[in-house]
Parts: sequence; C-alpha cells; structure tokens
Amino acid sequence: MKKLFYLTLMFASTLVYSQNLQWDSSKSFNVAFDIENVYTSDGVSWELSVSGQAGPYGMGYGTITFTNFATDETQGEYFGYFMTQVQDNLFRGTTNGIWKKEGSKIKTFAYDNDKVGSVINLATGTWDLVSRKAKFTVAPLVD
Repeated sequence: MKKLFYLTLMFASTLVYSQNLQWDSSKSFNVAFDIENVYTSDGVSWELSVSGQAGPYGMGYGTITFTNFATDETQGEYFGYFMTQVQDNLFRGTTNGIWKKEGSKIKTFAYDNDKVGSVINLATGTWDLVSRKAKFTVAPLVD
C-alpha cells in the first residue's frame, strides 16, 4: 500500500511540473549499447550488463536492474549505474526510469545523472532483448 501511495504521489508531482521540463535538443546524442548478460537472483527483478558507445561520454559500461510494478509483467521501473571514460576522464552516473513492453521490445524513459559533470540527462530508449541491443536518444535538461 505504501508503494502505491508513493508512486501516486510521484506521478502527481511529475504532472504538476512536467510543463516546465525543458531539454537542449541541440546537444542531444545517441547511445548504442550491447546487452552482454541478463540474469536474475529472485525471478522478479532482472539485471542486465551493457557496454557500448555513449556519445560524448565515450565507451560506457553499466548494470541495469528492471523491476515490476506489483505483478504486472508489462511495465515497471528500472535503475542502474554507469561508468564511462573519455581519454583520461572517468564519468560515473546513475539512471532511474520506467519501462513498458511494446511488442517485442521494451521502451524506457529515464533521468540519467552524471555525477562528475553535474549534468542531468533525459534518456528515451528501446531495449531489444532478442538482438541484444539497446538504443537511446539523450539530451541534457536545461535549468
């Protein structure tokens, strides 16, 4: 019951401020990841290891955990951690978002937090577990 209350509160607060959300599409970039591994330890949450090119962040590596809302297997939330490197610079970040099954693919919407550069990015993407590919469009949020 608590989860339902918090999810409702989070959804309502998103609606209130969503009209103020702006991102800089001139600085948007594409990300392409290979899905390396998929595993579960409880049969409910699934973890994916990914790697690939992350636009200006260079080569990226991450671990993502997909969970379900209640018992619904067609949508849920996800979170994860990333590390990338461009020349001598390391970037660490987190991602938090929601997912929804659309046909044979999974559509995601997330906020990515670049811990080093203090940038929050909006990321929309598609996960194809059959071809083991994930593709995103990412754009920084504007203050």
